Amino acid sequence: MSGVLIACLLFAACGVLAFPRRSPRNEGRGRRNVGALLRPLSRGRPLKTDPHEIPLFVHQLTGLLQAGRTPSQLWGDALSVHGGSTGTAFSSGVKPALWSAHQAAQLGLSVPEVLREAATRSRDAALRTLWKDLAACLEVAERSGAPLAAVLARYAVQRESQLDSDAARDTALAGPRATVRLLSWLPLFGFAVGYLIGVDPLAVLLGSVPGVAALSAGCVLTIMGRLWSSRLVRTAEGDPI
Repeated sequence: MSGVLIACLLFAACGVLAFPRRSPRNEGRGRRNVGALLRPLSRGRPLKTDPHEIPLFVHQLTGLLQAGRTPSQLWGDALSVHGGSTGTAFSSGVKPALWSAHQAAQLGLSVPEVLREAATRSRDAALRTLWKDLAACLEVAERSGAPLAAVLARYAVQRESQLDSDAARDTALAGPRATVRLLSWLPLFGFAVGYLIGVDPLAVLLGSVPGVAALSAGCVLTIMGRLWSSRLVRTAEGDPI
């Protein structure tokens, strides 16, 4: 009876731990659909910016410029769009930097410097990158004479391409991640099968010197395989090891 109970517990552990988890890069997609429902419950906790909102924001800036707004008027118009009291989490995150950029443009100060200062003060990694990149786009347009709308449009397309490549990489790595988890928990599955057929695997492994040697070698190889597989997945993801 105890063997059957242990087998059931092992089966449950295998099922829970082998269940595929969602990649952090794709979490933002699911939150967009239910964000309006969860937002009242998450007040007081800093929300991370959805990376998919950044190209949309840059496209908004591009649209304002193409509609005839000057670079000095751009930030005030963007602030009027995202400065409402009932704005989204993204609007709340960009509002301080937009206000500072608008004030700098009105006073004739350097908007790129203001954006870089906003990047250093932001606690959101996505917004830090956004403000630094926008400052670089402004400087490129000012020094080269290229239309700012064209520079921002190319930047938005580049960000969209990066997000698409990240999503494709996550989809391609879903199988290897699930395989790593499955192979890591196969020994527990073997223990469960042993108990179900009436064998005591622990007694066999711990009751003799060859059994202990086999158990030790199996544990070492399992840990090494898990570490090596995780290393390969991280390398494919592009994360530093």
